[in-house]
Amino acid sequence: MPQSQFDTETRGAPREQTDIQSQIWGTTLAPTPARIVNISPQGCMIRCDEMMPMGEHLTLELPQLGAMRATVMWSLSGRLGVQFDTPITVDNYLDLLDSLESTPEGPRLI
Repeated sequence: MPQSQFDTETRGAPREQTDIQSQIWGTTLAPTPARIVNISPQGCMIRCDEMMPMGEHLTLELPQLGAMRATVMWSLSGRLGVQFDTPITVDNYLDLLDSLESTPEGPRLI
């Protein structure tokens, strides 16, 4: 059976599975509810009802970090893959993961 591009895809860093309610917005996109389903220091995958073209710049809200600027790398069926314009520092990334494990409403790190 041939491998798909996703089977052979390599990333700069592994992504952590998450369940983070967020909000995204951009030049032509009003603030829109979104869910971050995985994250690494370099980027994340977002589920939302809006389609955005590759190369579009957007801002997303992250716990502990606030507003992060990112660029859409791909968009498919309600999912967006984005690369942060400035990667999250190691210390800030570890703090973010720690905060996701210890939220009052339960773990958001899957």
